[in-house]
Amino acid sequence: MTLVEFSDFQCPACGAYHPVVKKIIEEFKADLTFVYRNFPLTTLHKNAQLAAAAAEAAGKQEKYWEMSDLLFEKQKEWSDADNARDIFAGYAKTLGLNVATFTKDIDAGDVKDKISQDIADGNALGISGTPTFYVNAEKIVNPANFTAFEAIIQAAIEKAPKPTSGEEAVHTHFNLAVYLNGSRFDFSLPKYQETNEFIHFHDGKGDLVHIHKANVTLGELFNSLGMSFAGAKMYVNGKENSMFMEYAPQDLDQILITDGAIIPVADDACIYSEKCPERGTPPPEECVGGLGTDCED
Repeated sequence: MTLVEFSDFQCPACGAYHPVVKKIIEEFKADLTFVYRNFPLTTLHKNAQLAAAAAEAAGKQEKYWEMSDLLFEKQKEWSDADNARDIFAGYAKTLGLNVATFTKDIDAGDVKDKISQDIADGNALGISGTPTFYVNAEKIVNPANFTAFEAIIQAAIEKAPKPTSGEEAVHTHFNLAVYLNGSRFDFSLPKYQETNEFIHFHDGKGDLVHIHKANVTLGELFNSLGMSFAGAKMYVNGKENSMFMEYAPQDLDQILITDGAIIPVADDACIYSEKCPERGTPPPEECVGGLGTDCED
């Protein structure tokens, strides 16, 4: 199951919820995938956008969650500071990051695009305040304390449908590309991997989706990521398809979601589904990076 939080690093309420959310993640780690989405309230919090960029920049050096923890734990230190950028660089040094790279990445186009997409998705969902939580794509009333939060998650786990043995045996693949605001969305980041047990990105790849349940839909994938695509079009194997979130991807599909340009979609799903042995064999499931990496064999 999936818990999605739309949040603002400078928001005091978000800071108060942070230790509660961490405790929830730890308690339900065997059943729960947590997805953090940026929703900086820039009209209220002058450093919120920069803080979101700091977390995303740290993520490019595999320290997203560590930076997130520091931003919340030291929220009072930087919230009203005029030198927040320098403070964040100090956090990067504390985490052992390459500070020069971190400083450059804060202003990188892909970081800005990622935050903009999170905000756009939040706006499409009608979010107006933070934190806002979704459990299995259903918005919940913010729980008053850990015990209330724990009860909500436990109830959702018990309510979740269990796959049949036949559904468990399904293991198909399709290629996906999402092109928004002039750039390709990067799903290879760890926080986008395996957010739904039945349909997910895996092994560090951002253009290949694994399916483990018959008739699972794109909506289940994107709801687990807290994403929507207002104004975008979907193309399946080169043809426009209006089903969008209701579409159940088929083995070897090539799916493009775009708000503008038509871009190429990878076509290596057949390797993972073992339908084109002449092109190679799939890497082991535990291989991070997939084909062409050190664990290819």
